[in-house]
Parts: sequence; structure tokens; C-alpha cells
Amino acid sequence: MNRAEARRPVLLVRARAWLCALPAEDVVETMRPLPIEPVAGAPRCVKGISVIRGEPVPVLSLPLLLGAEAPVEGRRMVLVRAGAHRIALEVEDVLDVEELDPVNLGGLPPLLSEALPAEVERLGTLDGKALALLDAARLLPEATLRALSGTDAP
Repeated sequence: MNRAEARRPVLLVRARAWLCALPAEDVVETMRPLPIEPVAGAPRCVKGISVIRGEPVPVLSLPLLLGAEAPVEGRRMVLVRAGAHRIALEVEDVLDVEELDPVNLGGLPPLLSEALPAEVERLGTLDGKALALLDAARLLPEATLRALSGTDAP
């Protein structure tokens, strides 16, 4: 595989101090925040459900998901595919689409991987800044996604 084939397009977003990369193939669209209906008993990072293109979609606060202490009002939403489901991520900023070079992404040392949120697939750098590569399929457990989407089997 040559270096050009190894590059991966990602959408860069900001969530508090985190610079995060979402694989472009997982991103459906970005949008202004939509009304959110809270859901009782949902995990802390789940702000609720929003109707996007006629479909109820769980909305996650990316800063809360990554460990922020206090809720942050997001200025943008990013709709992503998470397996068979869709999730809307509330982020502070949508920055750019970049070609991410895997050379800049490393595996996590064991001690660091235990300290980081499970949603961070890999850490790396981009223009001298720390970058977290996220995997949409790891953002919420499958059972939680099914329950929030109303497809939870009895």
C-alpha cells in the first residue's frame, strides 16, 4: 500500500479541549442544533432524542462523553453512522475535513489507554496538536442504542 492510499479522510470537530477526528465514511451530515427531548434514565452523556429527517436519533454530548465535568451547549450537530444506528453528536465546532496520515496515529500505551475514554480509538497529532480518533460504533453500547431507538427486543 502506498502512502497516498493509507491516508484517511476525517471530519475534525472540537469538544472542549479535545480535537477529535471522525472517519468521513461514518459522517452523514453536519447541522445546526435541533430541539432535543430528554430521556429519563439515559446515560449522562445522552442529551436526549432529536427527530432528524423524520427519524428519532439519540443525541450525545461529545464533551460529556469524553469526560467534561459540566454540560456544554453545542453549536453544531454531526450525524454519524454507528453500525445499524445513527447518532447525533453535539460538538462545539466543526472545523474541517482533513486527510489523516496514519503515521501520525499511534497505538495507545497500556497506562494511557486505561486513562482515556473507551470511545477514543487512537491518539495522534495533527499540526502539532493532540488528536483523538473516534470510532462511532464505540460511542454507545449496542444495547443502549437499541433501547434509545426503540428497537430493544423484549
